[in-house]
Amino acid sequence: MSKENNDLDNDQDKEFVAKYKAALRAKLSREEFAAYQEVLPNSIVRRRLSISTRTGLDLVLLESDSEFDGAVDLEKIEKFEKYYKEILDSHHGPQTMDYSSSNKKQVYIITAAQNATRIHQGFFSALLQYKEYRNAELIVIPYRYRNPASVWMGADKKSDWWWEPLRPFILENQVKLCDGLEIMGQIKMQPTATTPLSGLDTITGVNSAVFGHPKIQLKTVPTPQSKLPKILTTTGSCTEENYTDTKTGHKGKFHHNISALIVEVDGDKFHMRHVHGDEDGSFYDLEYYYTPRSRSKYGRVIGLIPGDIHAEFIDKKVESALFTGPDSIVGVLDPKFHVYHDIEDFYARNHHHKNNDVIAYGKHHYGRNNVQDGLQISADFIDRHTRPNMFNYIPRPNHDEAFDRWLQEGDPKLDPENARFYHYMKFNQYGHVEMTDTGFSTFNAFEWWCKNPLNKKGLQAIEQTKFLQRDQHLFIGGIEIELGFHGDQGNNGGRGSINSFAKIGPKSVIGHSHSPGIVEGVYQVGVTGRLDLEYASGPSSWMHTHCIIYPNGSRALINVVGGEWRASYYDKEHDITS
Repeated sequence: MSKENNDLDNDQDKEFVAKYKAALRAKLSREEFAAYQEVLPNSIVRRRLSISTRTGLDLVLLESDSEFDGAVDLEKIEKFEKYYKEILDSHHGPQTMDYSSSNKKQVYIITAAQNATRIHQGFFSALLQYKEYRNAELIVIPYRYRNPASVWMGADKKSDWWWEPLRPFILENQVKLCDGLEIMGQIKMQPTATTPLSGLDTITGVNSAVFGHPKIQLKTVPTPQSKLPKILTTTGSCTEENYTDTKTGHKGKFHHNISALIVEVDGDKFHMRHVHGDEDGSFYDLEYYYTPRSRSKYGRVIGLIPGDIHAEFIDKKVESALFTGPDSIVGVLDPKFHVYHDIEDFYARNHHHKNNDVIAYGKHHYGRNNVQDGLQISADFIDRHTRPNMFNYIPRPNHDEAFDRWLQEGDPKLDPENARFYHYMKFNQYGHVEMTDTGFSTFNAFEWWCKNPLNKKGLQAIEQTKFLQRDQHLFIGGIEIELGFHGDQGNNGGRGSINSFAKIGPKSVIGHSHSPGIVEGVYQVGVTGRLDLEYASGPSSWMHTHCIIYPNGSRALINVVGGEWRASYYDKEHDITS
């Protein structure tokens, strides 16, 4: 460790100096550095002068940017995080502790805790129950909340402590849990950070990473298609809300989650999902309900929203893990409702194939030209997975709408394979045109075909299936989570994204992008079809990720990895040895 670092009074000074030097190397302005640290620029100046007065360390003054508009360049932030890590490593040596092994089988509960703040006793007690039932290790990542006008010295030092019951579980290092997954315990984020994962895409190289923060956020970072995408996620917190009476403080309070991340390491792969505490701290995890005193099985989950289906190109291993395997998600959790996105791929006459002679040749010679054959594959998928005492909902997605587009743009004179079917559909489409208050409408082509196929069996489970129209709301089980959006159309007719849906207010679950995520109250599922679909190219963030909704309305994203949706040793944790 350098003499300069030894001369600093405390860990907070050392952390500030390391970040300040990283900001200099990344060419951040004083305003950009302050904005990223969520303090005022004058606080940075006072802190620099204080350290200089006490230690003699003369830090070069960061340049000021009088035209700073509040937006920090993400490229600069990525450089800042890289340089900050390098500085920490140069002072302390490599910080990553490697707990991985090729045959490791271990469950981890990872949460975060704020300094000088009471724990949520009920949730913490429920986590301890979970720890005992599943033979799990509990990890708590500490974070600090600082007044933006403070330089974190004097009286504030008295607040640099964490609740006593947490001490045995606090982690302040970077730890590699298994191949491909690290815990970033050394990074302490402000709990009021609006987008806690911003600028962190490259900080762990190709590995996924877990960060301690009370706001739940999850994103996938594109990687080569042969590899699992890199997952970045926050944990939620086990401490109570404790914020200042400011705009920033109230925003932090609104997004404060009493939550934890469950990680199941299973040899060369891992599974992760969030759990969210009720008011008394109890929470659901898969088929169990954990309370501060016990756990029990509770019955059925409210809903399952699989990743976009694309039935013509279904991934058989994922279908087994979801629906048909002996230990499938549906078999274990028995959802009351299924919400299917992009059931239909409409490959036979996809408009993206227009003028592509190679694909047209292949379809003709290999029997992929018939529109009804593809529609029947989709209907068969719904029938195959419709059980008694459950119901299907199908939001209006872009791939299903490709059927309607074909009816509008197709030319049956040039399509003898589908000419009769085309005219059959057009005849009935015209017959269902109705005048509305603002124009004209007709039927949903896929829905109408499911009920009225031409020389096909169509959809047999039609009485247990409801097709939604565009912008039709869907709430299930009395829970206020909007499930009627597919995700392709955003605000005011613009292109949809998880970020655009995060701005509209209500909690929701969407599909479309094939890349899972959590932003604000929006959860986005991945894909159930193959990851190597014809139009997928380049590094990919696609995953086989699905959403479940528990009886209290809490949600969890479930990843199917290697054909499994949870650890192979689930419910046998006390019988394994790593």
